[in-house]
Amino acid sequence: MGDMGELGVGFDVRARARASASASESDAGVRVVRCGVVFASDARTPTPCALAPTSKGEHAVLTMDVLGDVDARLRARAREDGDEEESEACVRHFGCVLAGAHFAKKADRGRKRKAPPGSKRAPPNGDGDGDGKANANGTRDDAWRERCPPPARFALGHYRDPMHFGLNAWARSSDEELVFETPFGQQTYSPVEYARLWGRSAHAACALADEHGAWENDKKSKTAAIRTRAWLDACLEEAKTVGLPVWATLVGGEHVEVREECSRAIAERDEDVCGYVVGGLFAGEREDARGKCVEASLRHIKSENKPRYLSGQATVEDIVDNIERGIDVFDASWASATAARGRAFSFPIDVSDAYELEDASSRAMTGADAYSINVWSTAYKTDFVPFLGRDRCHCPACVHHTRAYTHHLLQAHEMTAHVLLEAHNLYHLCRFFAAARRAIRRDEWPAFAAFHRAHARRARQ
Repeated sequence: MGDMGELGVGFDVRARARASASASESDAGVRVVRCGVVFASDARTPTPCALAPTSKGEHAVLTMDVLGDVDARLRARAREDGDEEESEACVRHFGCVLAGAHFAKKADRGRKRKAPPGSKRAPPNGDGDGDGKANANGTRDDAWRERCPPPARFALGHYRDPMHFGLNAWARSSDEELVFETPFGQQTYSPVEYARLWGRSAHAACALADEHGAWENDKKSKTAAIRTRAWLDACLEEAKTVGLPVWATLVGGEHVEVREECSRAIAERDEDVCGYVVGGLFAGEREDARGKCVEASLRHIKSENKPRYLSGQATVEDIVDNIERGIDVFDASWASATAARGRAFSFPIDVSDAYELEDASSRAMTGADAYSINVWSTAYKTDFVPFLGRDRCHCPACVHHTRAYTHHLLQAHEMTAHVLLEAHNLYHLCRFFAAARRAIRRDEWPAFAAFHRAHARRARQ
């Protein structure tokens, strides 16, 4: 493991295991899964892992004390499971992804008339108010970055909000800049401005990329891939001046040939990048094509000491499949999206956590499925037990509260309900990743993957 930037970001592979029980690790063509550690500042994040979505640098729902409590409980559970290395105080079981769109703001929004010099409406010397807009001298006012230093856990800067793809704006991007949606309307960033944005606010950043919906033709995908490669060069050049580690983005829509060509071209810059991002997925592509797209994107990426990140709302089955394809880092946006719908994760972590699925009539009454329960359901109005039971889940919500209480909070439209659901879902998803890492270290991955694939098949029946 080597130095990967002024912020001390690094990656180290700790263990490998066979993805198939019927072949040895040395056999040619056999997939090998791996687990490792991302080093960021004074914290360590074991992989495979998830990155929690944020809003303007902070978690959209959970406060710092709740996040710390979730991490502390995960470390305590790791100690119970015999994972001493993951129970150390410096371990953070999840990271966070910072969306560049959240830091953009239209300073001139609503100003249809030019303010006279010296008036209160006119910024002095053409300066903005720390919102990232261009000043009179052509630079951006980045004062907000001083108020938003990199968090204690691993933080990855991203041009894309993992909760919202923002397709409507992306079609109007040009070779010079990316157009994206923000809470203040449309905004643009050039590759240089984007790299400068994360200079002191993230431990690493995904290179700016031109993504689009999977339904676009191959001509559009080729144009976007060429533009993405050009933007990578510009981002890398600017990143050197601010000491920012850059993860190269691999795109190509749903077209395998375009993705493979993009992979071949990006691989030539391997010495300059610190990781890779498989982008442009979970954007309308067919599920049976998604795996081929990931494989094509990584086909020419040979570096074993650099993390690989798949952006998008991946489910358990997606995560298992893509760990076998070589992905190390995923989004936790599935947990946040599930919590936003008033649902709590209930899927089994591993074989020891297995349970009998409810029959069709019970699911119809409660609105539950094989992965979550619907706490909005009136069936939980007088259900005074935790989401999963204290023997299965040690999250803050399950230890202190019940389904009935959370149901009441939802019905009363109290934000505390979303805090409890978010804390539970994030904890449960991180427990799943911990079980995956344990299976890899103990060379039990084939049984772990087979269990979750069997659970997914039963869920579809």
